[in-house]
Amino acid sequence: MTSTRTRVLVIGAAAPWALLWTVIAAAMAGAPISMELVDAGPVVRWGLPIVDALGDVVGAATVACLVLALVVLPRRTGPSASEADQDRATVSRFHPAYERALDIGMGLAMVWSMLLVVRMVLGYALAAGQAPFSPRFGSDLLMYITRLELGQYQLAGAVFVAVASTMLIVVRSRTGLLIALSLMFATLVTKSMTGHAAGQTSHEAATSAMIVHLVAAGVWLGGLALLVLLAGRLGARLTDAAERFSVLALACYGALAASGIASALVRLSAPLDLVTTAYGWMLVLKTVLLVLLGGAGWWQRRRVLVRLRASDRRRDFLWLAAGEVFLIAAATGLGAALSNTAPPVPDEPEPVASTAEALTDYPLPAPPELTTLLTAWRVDVAGMVLALGLVVIYLWVRMRRPVTGTGARPWPVGRTLAWVAGCAVIFWVTSGAPGVYAPVQFSVHLGQHALLALVAVPLLVAGRFGDLVRERISPRSDGSAGLRELVDWRPGSRVGQWLAHPAVLALLGAAGFAAIYLTPALGAGLHTAPGRLVVLTAVLVFGAAVALPFQGRALGGGTVAGVERWAALAVGTGILAALAVLLVLVIPVVEPDWFAVMGRTWGADALGDQRLGGWMLLAMVLVLAVLHGALIVRSRRRSEGLSAGRDAEARQRARSAPRPDPS
Repeated sequence: MTSTRTRVLVIGAAAPWALLWTVIAAAMAGAPISMELVDAGPVVRWGLPIVDALGDVVGAATVACLVLALVVLPRRTGPSASEADQDRATVSRFHPAYERALDIGMGLAMVWSMLLVVRMVLGYALAAGQAPFSPRFGSDLLMYITRLELGQYQLAGAVFVAVASTMLIVVRSRTGLLIALSLMFATLVTKSMTGHAAGQTSHEAATSAMIVHLVAAGVWLGGLALLVLLAGRLGARLTDAAERFSVLALACYGALAASGIASALVRLSAPLDLVTTAYGWMLVLKTVLLVLLGGAGWWQRRRVLVRLRASDRRRDFLWLAAGEVFLIAAATGLGAALSNTAPPVPDEPEPVASTAEALTDYPLPAPPELTTLLTAWRVDVAGMVLALGLVVIYLWVRMRRPVTGTGARPWPVGRTLAWVAGCAVIFWVTSGAPGVYAPVQFSVHLGQHALLALVAVPLLVAGRFGDLVRERISPRSDGSAGLRELVDWRPGSRVGQWLAHPAVLALLGAAGFAAIYLTPALGAGLHTAPGRLVVLTAVLVFGAAVALPFQGRALGGGTVAGVERWAALAVGTGILAALAVLLVLVIPVVEPDWFAVMGRTWGADALGDQRLGGWMLLAMVLVLAVLHGALIVRSRRRSEGLSAGRDAEARQRARSAPRPDPS
């Protein structure tokens, strides 16, 4: 498979292959769509799963084009210059594979946006019970896309992809590509809100699992297909690109397995559903395909990539990669059929018994006790994947050999323990007792965010991941961005450098955290699963902006002077303490339509619980301020001691030096 035509034909066959599996799976289910109201006709019944399958394949390839352009493919034909010089360089200096990947991504994004529009129209036909091209078809389409939540999500996804495809016509900078990629990820989020996940009783867990599943599958499927297509343009760089993508594919495999298990637990009522329902049999087939993909990936990492590096045997790699593409395409087709097949657990939730269950999808938890801190659990898929992913990445980098010239010093165990402890806090805060009680109590909700930003993130910063990467991974020379380039990033403009000043960074982080509770952002995080993920991500980012200057770490590496650390500490703690005081003394009940109507018969009322949360935040901020202040003093004394020691050694050497003979 060395010719370009052969590679194009093989990859092009993946789409009809996915459609074939969609039709087979739909036939297994007995009906592609469950028509509970009025049958909209065969065009809708068969068109929806087919359009879903095509949209999933095209969307996966589109996302992968941008991901690979950012982190896998060479950006430059020659040795890389500084990032600022790269962004100012002419287009002709871009690597041909990089340019072709973005051109393909632009074209696929346009096709994806059109498929999303077709999906929206077919979704309207299904909801209205009107066959396409019937006399009354489209009479209520405007209401469907402007007033109904399902239509709004579908319209938003189509608009996001259309904007991203327009950007790709002219954008080649990393910043522009990141914005376009963010819009595409937002489209995947909107898609997760329109399938079975959006109607499940465990709505939040199902939606989080679906988001992770769609992103991982998209990067893996599209990335493999793109590597096969661009093999000729990559030339001698194919080996480097394949090895980089192999690491990315392994991460996608783990994310797919974890999110798939979580989705199955939500949608199956019992293990027998796997063999007694069509939905279960499709899950079994997807599992078999995932196992086969795991075996193919293992063989590729252990044998094929070694041969490719040693003797440039491309044929074996390309055929194996093409086989993996067909396996993932088949799984994608099954997934499209699954999204249009009724699961054993019905989409429509059972009648709710309380206001808390109506708002949070879960019954009101029992009164909190000391034992519930350890016994209350509700696994959060996104938090679990994030925590496990961070641990795996850190240990993977730690097991690598140090880069030549950095020394062979053993990595401190304390830093590893700090990183693992931070990940454990993330998992417990999102899946343990704080995650169970946060939706119904403001004080726990605020405490959950405070633990993430002021405890988990500082532990991660103490793990010194950036220093570990600089010690174990060499910088790339082709302009692509890997872990080393990520941790070495620092703003190049004057405005960016000013914003990266320790005091300003702490100000932005603390102000951003406060803004969550002083703006409608909190409401968005409470009412929608995507909003909750965005808010939690923002909390972690704001926590990093505060923790870095507090611990004397600068963006891109390096340390912060003691005076700047004191300034950052004063600004950050001042803003957070002010937020706590406002919540206790000034602000009325935050989100009263949520926290004030939970119907709790235990604990304080909404206002009293808010004041309790404010006092807890104030106590946590003051304790952390004292601890960080002590660390700053200790660091200063240590540096003074080292300086005094060097001066003493210099004086001792001067005394012991032989004096010149006066004669």
